[in-house]
Amino acid sequence: MTGTGNLPTKFGLLLYPGFEVLDVFGPLEALNVISRKDFLEISPVFIENVSLSIIAEKLEPVSPGKPGMVGSSLAQKIIPEYTLENAPNLDVLLVPGGMGSSDVPDVVIQWLQNIFPNLQYLITVCTGADLAARAGLLNGLRATTNKMAWKSITSKQTSHKTYWVADARWVKGSTKVWTTSGVSAGTDGFIAWIEEVYGADLATNACTWMEYIRDSKPECDPFSKGLHDVPPTET
Repeated sequence: MTGTGNLPTKFGLLLYPGFEVLDVFGPLEALNVISRKDFLEISPVFIENVSLSIIAEKLEPVSPGKPGMVGSSLAQKIIPEYTLENAPNLDVLLVPGGMGSSDVPDVVIQWLQNIFPNLQYLITVCTGADLAARAGLLNGLRATTNKMAWKSITSKQTSHKTYWVADARWVKGSTKVWTTSGVSAGTDGFIAWIEEVYGADLATNACTWMEYIRDSKPECDPFSKGLHDVPPTET
């Protein structure tokens, strides 16, 4: 896609020990597809000059296996390119969830607060919404998160200024903030974001390339059975 103008091209990925693999690589697969030239085989356009910055607290390999919980040697390690101190300017930040999200230190939360004003979009997957809530970035917004962690996250003090939507695969809380439910919902939510930002044809063609049948209904989450919305208790 030439002449992208103000369309986002600078993406960032925040990693921490214990992140969920599909939270990251589902959305990144869709991003990879729409940003490479061979996508032109099935699409009249692709997104040019896309960059991805992998960011972590330290320049050390980051594993999705939370320490003490990995029962095998399967846990992969991802090497970050930037720390919180030298991360480049971003248009879009993807924040995954995972078993390690509850252990993310305050320095990372402070970093989220600092960079948020300069972002065009913040997209959280799964319990990544908890990090955004801790940073106060969901105050006054509608949001969702992983349904297995629903009660623990929505009951936190940092969640009391957010309207938590139970029956939702993803929620567009504002023009800037998107949150998705657990794990695989991140791919559906990210493709919905692609559709809104870059156009329906690009999103549809990405699914064709991926041989992926997306769930295009944000308000229907089969994993929310027995759960209820949690309105804000503070303003």
